[in-house]
Amino acid sequence: MTLHPAVVVFPAFTEAEYTGEASEVEPWLDRYVFDRELDVAGVDHPIYHATDAGLTLAPTGIGKSAAATTVSALAAGDDVALDEATLLTVGIAGCRPAAGTLGSVFVADRVVDWDIKLRIGETTGRMQWLTGEYVWQLDEGLVDRALTAAREVRLADSDRAAEIRQQYDDSRTPEVDVGTTVCGDEVYHGEATAAQVDALCDSYGVDGFVTTEMEDAGTATALERFGLLDQYINIRAAANFDREPAGGDPTTSIEADVFDLGIENAVRVGTAVVDDLVD
Repeated sequence: MTLHPAVVVFPAFTEAEYTGEASEVEPWLDRYVFDRELDVAGVDHPIYHATDAGLTLAPTGIGKSAAATTVSALAAGDDVALDEATLLTVGIAGCRPAAGTLGSVFVADRVVDWDIKLRIGETTGRMQWLTGEYVWQLDEGLVDRALTAAREVRLADSDRAAEIRQQYDDSRTPEVDVGTTVCGDEVYHGEATAAQVDALCDSYGVDGFVTTEMEDAGTATALERFGLLDQYINIRAAANFDREPAGGDPTTSIEADVFDLGIENAVRVGTAVVDDLVD
């Protein structure tokens, strides 16, 4: 029997896929009553369905390839009907310090693929012989609706986040904002690479970015090819900064993360958006 959810949420990883004992999946299992579980061909993880909530949880796995494969398997198959569902990525990300602070939650208005690019020496830009841009604009109405629901959420904070902020001379607390998310298959940390990410965004006419992550270009590609991109919402919470503090060493500052805080705030906002959509 085909599931007909109102909302499908795509977290990336379980505890089994991350050695730090963090999970983007388990907090959802704690917040809703999932009464159905099924295996879908082409999907590495069980799919969970909460009938009363109208919610299907579909973990993608880590990285663009895993995300694209999972979403494509669902869209092409008969197990879960996506045609009338709103589709959400909810997870953690790196954050550009100028855009926000640790624990902040961002609703993406566009997705940029960091991996498809041209590097010549120290310069980085779009591939000049490709006619297409690897940038996905997300539906403005859904972005606004998600922001409205998100801004009603009380975000958590932590002493660990405050300690890290001190290294960056950052006195801010978590808040909700909007901006571009950049997706790449590498985890980067440091001013040098961050400047190249900026250069790629500039080459597309994108003024800066707010988060960096590993799945969303794959998700957006699959959704676009199946005609579902205009049903997509992207929510990411800052679990670490994408570069070292001024005068700092990226080999040490890369360890300054708050995955638990990021996941908590991502799920707080994600559940608020889900409940708003279902209502």
